[in-house]
Amino acid sequence: MNWNLTPNEERLHLWKKLREEIKSLPLESQLNSLAKFCQSMPIGRRSIDYYTPESWPTPWEILFHGTFCTSSISLLMFHTLIMAGRDPVLELVDDGEDVFLLPVIDYHYILNYELGKVSSYSDLKDNFKILQSFSQEEIKQIT
Repeated sequence: MNWNLTPNEERLHLWKKLREEIKSLPLESQLNSLAKFCQSMPIGRRSIDYYTPESWPTPWEILFHGTFCTSSISLLMFHTLIMAGRDPVLELVDDGEDVFLLPVIDYHYILNYELGKVSSYSDLKDNFKILQSFSQEEIKQIT
């Protein structure tokens, strides 16, 4: 899919369809579907101020306006998982080259570290330093 050419309303429709499809799937299937859904989103310049979660865009705003960066895609994934009944954590990490947000699920899985893949937390935890953790309660509520 070419996210830059997809109309704004269509992006929202596709995301709604994904949320409906993954709701009843087992965790690993949910994560794989979400990773595949986001893998072709174009990564632009940073669009999130890491330290002010109250100013972060909603997933609808991210998709409608196409404000795709590594961290906004991670935020979109985070909210999608919450809407699917999961309880992820959003970690602000520094990998020595960049600082960005990553959704972490049960400290067993990581999304958006490798595009289109569900990564193992234990395999990657030494590749970055966690600067800050954000729970669901610390991020602007969207429901």
